[in-house]
Amino acid sequence: MGWPGGRDRILASPWAETDMRILSIGQNYYVAGGMDRVMFDQARILTERGHEVVPFTAADTADESSEWAVHFPTAARTDATTLAELPKVLWRPGAARALRNLMAAEAFDIVHIHSWYKRLSPAILPVLRDAGVPVVQTLHDYRTVCSRSTMVREGVICRECAGGKNLPALRYRCNGSLAKTLASVAEMKIADLAGYREIVRRFLPVSTFQRDLLQQMGVPEEQMCTLPNPVAIPDRTAPPPMANAPVLFAGRLESYKGAHIFAALARLRPDTAFVMAGDGSERAAIAADAPANLRMLGQLDQDALAIEIAKAACVVVPSFAPETFGLSAAEALVAGRPVVASRIGGLIEIVRDGHDGLLVEPGDVSGFAAAVDHIIADPERARMMGMAGRARIASLFSEDRYCDRVMEIYHEVLKEAS
Repeated sequence: MGWPGGRDRILASPWAETDMRILSIGQNYYVAGGMDRVMFDQARILTERGHEVVPFTAADTADESSEWAVHFPTAARTDATTLAELPKVLWRPGAARALRNLMAAEAFDIVHIHSWYKRLSPAILPVLRDAGVPVVQTLHDYRTVCSRSTMVREGVICRECAGGKNLPALRYRCNGSLAKTLASVAEMKIADLAGYREIVRRFLPVSTFQRDLLQQMGVPEEQMCTLPNPVAIPDRTAPPPMANAPVLFAGRLESYKGAHIFAALARLRPDTAFVMAGDGSERAAIAADAPANLRMLGQLDQDALAIEIAKAACVVVPSFAPETFGLSAAEALVAGRPVVASRIGGLIEIVRDGHDGLLVEPGDVSGFAAAVDHIIADPERARMMGMAGRARIASLFSEDRYCDRVMEIYHEVLKEAS
């Protein structure tokens, strides 16, 4: 069975026993969001199956322990970019030097990028080109074609920068100000001049929706392979939720994630308990005006989040942006919890309306309220939705299927490079 709605094939992998050495490049060596989660999950999945994964990220006091941390270059966090830091966002010599030293000392079969933006900068791209190791990149967002990364402007999907245009982004100050937008556009242009599109042999969107949107924006179809995120499948579903179980939001507390929609939903239903797990720029504003029935837990690790999902009656994913995949929705479903989600992006490939959850138009607070009411009012239907979702997620997005798919991609690009 292929990926939902996609053109890519899953083959029985003939490479499962072939040990590989992978250099994994990302912004952070701690979990700040879904991108980091997937990077760590991928490393664990490949390591458990006999491969070696070496990380290369920016150094940070929050980093997980790693023997490779001595190679990590220093860099400010992406949410703490000062004017003094701005030139390094565009070209960070320390990151290039650190990567060059690592690749001179160690041999790798494949380089797998998760992100290089801001904290590592385009300066690492010529190092990758000169090393001659095949490079692939998982596209966790739309940064390749959108200076803002979300593909959203004024609440709708924006395609005005298709074909490499950048004037619309500058005209609309898509990054919040002209200076920030200029810096983001400059970073993209410098990367292209450094050969970014040629250095990366395969771009790996995580859903068919994302792949199609990227193609509309100018990324060649033949340079992409769909690689959905892996989802850990627990041995069993969580037990049925207790009476008066809460409604859960799990994700970044950002406007494009619909965090304020969830807070508004809590205000509409004062007799229902609501819980938010996550952190982000909207947290303070939401907390300042939070109703009494909304509890905010902050950032949770995976184990603590799994406990909250198990307690929930359902999980709400009210995104405005076209989610590339919908990891929080998938994780709710494998725990046996139905999902109420925006009808947008990769979420429509995770949640089937009426089968394992309900889909609502983005921003429709009353629609989300009605959907939550339907689920809470019929626990047996909610249970059946959760079970249907778990079965489908387990069949399509298991860690074994992910490993087979990523190994197929690696060997494809290695064959081309030989």
